Amino acid sequence: MSVYKVTLQFPFDTTLPKDQVTITPHYFGTDPQALAAALDANLEAYTATAGKPRTIKVYDAQHAPPSYPLATVTKTGTAPSTGLPREVAICLSYYTTYNRPRFRGRLYLPAVWFTSVLQLRPTGAIMTAVLGFGTNVLAKSLPQGHNWVVYSPTEKVSKGGVSDMWVDDEWDTVRSRGLAATTRQTGKIS
Repeated sequence: MSVYKVTLQFPFDTTLPKDQVTITPHYFGTDPQALAAALDANLEAYTATAGKPRTIKVYDAQHAPPSYPLATVTKTGTAPSTGLPREVAICLSYYTTYNRPRFRGRLYLPAVWFTSVLQLRPTGAIMTAVLGFGTNVLAKSLPQGHNWVVYSPTEKVSKGGVSDMWVDDEWDTVRSRGLAATTRQTGKIS
């Protein structure tokens, strides 16, 4: 059984690599191609990601760099435009058995998947949709013998299958997803 690092990459606004949002869950399993195909089917069935371009790559999480993908699935199409700042996200937190450090993980999902209007706090419906992403995309209909796991990259070991998840009513910021400045205004203090 191997531990796989999966990169789910979604282009926003352009097809440039710097404009991709990447989410990286980890899995136990034996068949990286079947895992990639199952996650692609789940993403296609999920409302927020259905029909959107994406690339799924599966890597051996414990392989020393350089590590090349063991499996790749790509869905082409036009990159969707975002009406919200790309760096605004909502955090799907999860753990295995014990809710304590090194047994927890986090995935920062784009806010634009769940709302077109940012309010002060995410609504209950948004939080329910984020939990649905965990259940219906990351954990549902996986190939036999595969499961979503908590992985510690510092220890290079899996802590076991995800048993619980949660989302809170606070937006998060992922600065690396922001746009580059295109203009600047200056002023002088007299």
